[in-house]
Amino acid sequence: MASSIEPYQAEVSVADSSTCPGSQCQFTFPTVPAGKRLHLTSVSAQLGQVSDVIVLEGAGVSYFVTKFHPDLGYLTTPVSLHYGAGQTPTARVFAPNPDQPTSLIITLVGELEKL
Repeated sequence: MASSIEPYQAEVSVADSSTCPGSQCQFTFPTVPAGKRLHLTSVSAQLGQVSDVIVLEGAGVSYFVTKFHPDLGYLTTPVSLHYGAGQTPTARVFAPNPDQPTSLIITLVGELEKL
């Protein structure tokens, strides 16, 4: 019998935060397949000193994820957020200082559940 739950991991990056229009770096992850629901369990990000927060969107809410300390260049946080079939997880990072360009990486981890 096939499992009704599959592991999920997706990573999206921006090579240079100073190139983001309007100081907002946008990250778009794969759309949740038909007949499935995505349950995110963890988010990690390389943010450097550019930003202290990422905003997860696309599930009908804005979910703010912050660094534990502003001197850290990364974050790893457990989350519990659901995306339905056809929804597209997105993330935003505000990068206001073009004189401090850095690469930004966001990784989402969770489970795809068969409906």
